[in-house]
Amino acid sequence: MRFQIKDLLHISILSIGIFLFVIDLFIINVSLPTIQHALDLSNSATQWIIILYIIGYASLLINAGNAGDYFGKKKLYLLGMAGFTVASILCGMATNIYFLLLGRLLQGISSGMMVPQGIALITLLFEDAAKRSMALGVYGSIAGIASVIGQLLGGLLPDQSWIQESWRLIFLINIPIGALACIAAYHYVPSDKTNPKSTISFIPMLTLFILMIGMIYPLIMGPELHWPIWCILLLGTAFILTLLFLKKQKQLDQMGQQALFNFSLFRSKVFNLGLIAALAYYMVQDAYFIINSNYLQNHKSYTATMTGIAFVYQGVGYVVASLMVSRLIQRHGKAVVITGLTIMVIGLFLHLHIFNKVNVASHQLYLLFFFYGLGCGSVLPSLMTLALKDVNKELIGVGSAIYLTIQQLSICLGIAFVVGLFLHQNGDSFFQLRHITAAYGYATTVSMLLLMLVAFCIVCLPTIRKPKENFINAQQQYDREV
Repeated sequence: MRFQIKDLLHISILSIGIFLFVIDLFIINVSLPTIQHALDLSNSATQWIIILYIIGYASLLINAGNAGDYFGKKKLYLLGMAGFTVASILCGMATNIYFLLLGRLLQGISSGMMVPQGIALITLLFEDAAKRSMALGVYGSIAGIASVIGQLLGGLLPDQSWIQESWRLIFLINIPIGALACIAAYHYVPSDKTNPKSTISFIPMLTLFILMIGMIYPLIMGPELHWPIWCILLLGTAFILTLLFLKKQKQLDQMGQQALFNFSLFRSKVFNLGLIAALAYYMVQDAYFIINSNYLQNHKSYTATMTGIAFVYQGVGYVVASLMVSRLIQRHGKAVVITGLTIMVIGLFLHLHIFNKVNVASHQLYLLFFFYGLGCGSVLPSLMTLALKDVNKELIGVGSAIYLTIQQLSICLGIAFVVGLFLHQNGDSFFQLRHITAAYGYATTVSMLLLMLVAFCIVCLPTIRKPKENFINAQQQYDREV
């Protein structure tokens, strides 16, 4: 079955949202050391550049479906794209950290509007199941390509010599893409019907945002300020308030009223283990890019461009493995994921061994990153399917929203904890860190332990008697309800 020109146009326009979101998630990893030097930022400030982007995005995920029904999916997509473009201007023109952080937060919030609506519009426009599956496959491929392009551009753009403060290009490059996407979506994407009866939980959404900030803030500022008493109290208070918030949401759910979560999902052992596995895995994922980017540029004297090219090899390894794993996991189930995690742990061990040398040859670095990427590509595409495989069909959408929220929260925790361990090992500014090799060793060892926790959760999952049928059904249900 082939796409018509109209179909390709719709996919292209609606995929720009996820393309920009993923690029700006990954492009910052390689360029962060350059930005830190240019604006003379503290370690905690660099962490917030990434975390506010993710929190802004995650805080809107839970209500994305209802918001699209109430306001209209096309309207929200346009609003999100326009907001992302304006926020990129703010980031690119920022003269201090405060404007940059505001811009990153607005980028995240705008992404929370446009990304879910882009998926929803594709699902709506492609009524034929086969075409819809193909369209979502193209959409997912574009997201994967964007992650590789983001790493490469994050290295290439800050090294440009024809413009001063060339790091600003990583944000300014979004402006023409976003503007063209707004014009194209306005003219070529058909409008959808709204549902005024649909309700949006603004207060719980705002509460979730505040609680996430309250929990992450002391984890980031604590090490830099040597853990003052107010940091400890704030962390404890945020934790208690989070428990009370979840208890209140559970009561609303039991009374049949609107709640952010459907708590019946948490009765499933498979779903709970899947969430724990996702929590541990995503604490490692983004932390890996940030730590290795800093280590290569500030300790091994790699340029941003060389670092970006090295990460492309990791991306190639990921793509190669992910293309093979879709068939393998249908036959062998969780054994494929455990193999991938083993590759990742061995890869991190080799990182410690090879990076301990004074000089690291480029081909060694590329092979190392490619090998680690093979492990990532064997694990990441299957984690959500594993978590959702026993969830009832009508709850797939809710379950995926919970999973994606946990995913974003765990990325923040990884940046706060794992990256924080690396950056604040002796309290110095990063580029003055005396024991940088030891700090790298500590952070990488913690990452290995977290991956072992993921493997333990996967091992504890019930044996799948019919892995092919189960995984295909779970993936098809997710594609329909995503």
